Amino acid sequence: MLHQPVRAIPPFEDGAALIRRAAKLMRPKENLSVSQWAQRFQGYDPEVLPWQAEVMDALGAPETAEVGLQGPVQAGKSEIGLAWIGWSIEHDPADMLVCQPDKAMAQDFVVRRVGPMIAGTKEVKAELLPAANADNTFLKQFRGMLLTTIWPVAAQFRARPVPRGWLDDFDQIDDDIEGQGSAIALLEGRATAFEGRETKFVSSSPNKGEGKGIEGFCAGGSDEHLQPACPSCGERIAIDMMRDLRFDHAAGLDEAERSVFVECPANGCILEPGDKRKLIDSLSHLPNHGFVARNPGAGKRRRGFSVDGLLAFTSWGKLARQWREAEIAWETMQDEAPMRTFVNTKAGKNYRSKFSGEKPVDTADLLGRREKGWKAGTVPAGPKVIVVTVDVQHNRFECAAVGHGANRELWLMDRWSIDTLADGLTTLQPLKYREHWAALLPLFSRRWKLADGSGRDVPALTVAIDARGGESDLALGFWHMCVAAGIHPNRVTLLQGGNSAKAPQISPARRSDQKHKGGQKRNSPGVWTINTHWLKNIIDAMLRREKPGPGYIHLPQNLAEQHADELTAEQLVKGKWEKIRARNETWDLLVYALAAILRRPFAQSRLDMRWVPADFRVPDPIRIEQAAEEPVEPTVDEVAKPLTPAPRRAAVKRPQRSAGWMGRLKR
Repeated sequence: MLHQPVRAIPPFEDGAALIRRAAKLMRPKENLSVSQWAQRFQGYDPEVLPWQAEVMDALGAPETAEVGLQGPVQAGKSEIGLAWIGWSIEHDPADMLVCQPDKAMAQDFVVRRVGPMIAGTKEVKAELLPAANADNTFLKQFRGMLLTTIWPVAAQFRARPVPRGWLDDFDQIDDDIEGQGSAIALLEGRATAFEGRETKFVSSSPNKGEGKGIEGFCAGGSDEHLQPACPSCGERIAIDMMRDLRFDHAAGLDEAERSVFVECPANGCILEPGDKRKLIDSLSHLPNHGFVARNPGAGKRRRGFSVDGLLAFTSWGKLARQWREAEIAWETMQDEAPMRTFVNTKAGKNYRSKFSGEKPVDTADLLGRREKGWKAGTVPAGPKVIVVTVDVQHNRFECAAVGHGANRELWLMDRWSIDTLADGLTTLQPLKYREHWAALLPLFSRRWKLADGSGRDVPALTVAIDARGGESDLALGFWHMCVAAGIHPNRVTLLQGGNSAKAPQISPARRSDQKHKGGQKRNSPGVWTINTHWLKNIIDAMLRREKPGPGYIHLPQNLAEQHADELTAEQLVKGKWEKIRARNETWDLLVYALAAILRRPFAQSRLDMRWVPADFRVPDPIRIEQAAEEPVEPTVDEVAKPLTPAPRRAAVKRPQRSAGWMGRLKR
């Protein structure tokens, strides 16, 4: 029989051993600022962008309750916030809320940024509670604190008292969340019980306009801006990318990047791209890491920091290249969006529209632009494809034919209304009777003659119809009417205006018919939602252009004054277009015409016209002056010279190309 060894019972732990084991918990922690903590435990290098340390330390300062940071994207705002989170977990525990603009971004932020920070910082990971549910996606439990990640829904802020909160990408969050107030107000409500010990961090690239959003928040505090020392003259300079970054604005992208430099605003010193590092390094030795308060009387309760794009990560050469790209988009497409994006995200400033303070387009100026010798109803030289647009009214259809040329050059070729049925007697009521929409069917077979006198004509590629609001079902019924008549579905374009000014120019088609088991039927009517405010900005810019060429709108000699007046019937008010006169149909018809070729399978973002199918391409005009020349009489020698027939070339059989859906159109 085997005997089990007798195990000795360990002695009880005496007081000295107990204190020795718990000494780590009892030992007072070294008082570290947020930047010092990040250097020691996260490997943060304060020499990369020295100004970041000032923002970090403001978040941990007891006298500061609010910190705002406005700057370009990829300037280290997230690194600053993550350092504050880590410091709050390991060094000074306190519950914290982090709010991202939506749920998807909140989840991505946790997975992509917070999770790796915890896993890669052993001191932070050691504070994670051992419970199985301590490491959830949106709620992480640490010793002495909870870290909750939310998105801007009013319910997410309720019943969560916290002394610390971070509103990231603040300008992407709605000003009023479900009628409960701003995100700042909701966060303040969560910190009511911690007055005197609360801290909120608001960070964002600007997007809401001058004096609003993050810009307004920072300006309401100390409003501090960086003033580095010029490496050439040594003076402190208030650097501004939109003023001080210089390059050849008439050159191509490569030359813009090669020619870039920064001009010192103090003494005109020329700073080459290699001087950027010296400019940034100077911040390390300046008070407050180079920040100078424009509102020093505000004290330190709310410190607002603004960082210029010249002092962030992106090189000056790349900034010049991206700026020139945005300029080219404006020159060729009259689209402010790329420039707005560049200024907001790369310069770290709010974009001021090119039309801010501009007077509305004047009707008299448009009438003076009418082109002599070209009459409405004919196709001049320039357009490569025609689209017809229709605005639906209660007792008529308002119509226009618009020619599209290369580089977004437009011709308002015809403008008319349809107010009776084919019998010429019955008044139209298209919002009441579905069958009255049949009055639009002849538009698909109508042809426009070329103005060169050759007698040639061309049909319209598509008919674009406003399918908004109450008449959307009637427009869908018209689509089915067209298909039943043998008209290809792509020749019917149903458009609907969207309410969001931040939406794309045109969204993918939303199909109206659903499959039995769910999903959209591809061969059902599609409705494209357009960003009317964006497209109206483009049309307004085109109407302001003074010389024919890219982005110019041509008007025929006999354009009615009423129709020209309709082109000026709206004005831009606080970023949105509003009516100033009742009749604006011609204005809307031009917007539909621009939107019509932005849809698939037409031009979309292409500016050339190579995509136009042969059957709908406007042929090049015949040079009438050459055709009218008198024939030259042959000389006597030429008459006497025997005619030698030219050798016949063998016929070459060329492979026949498939014309795709365009070649199968029924007209």
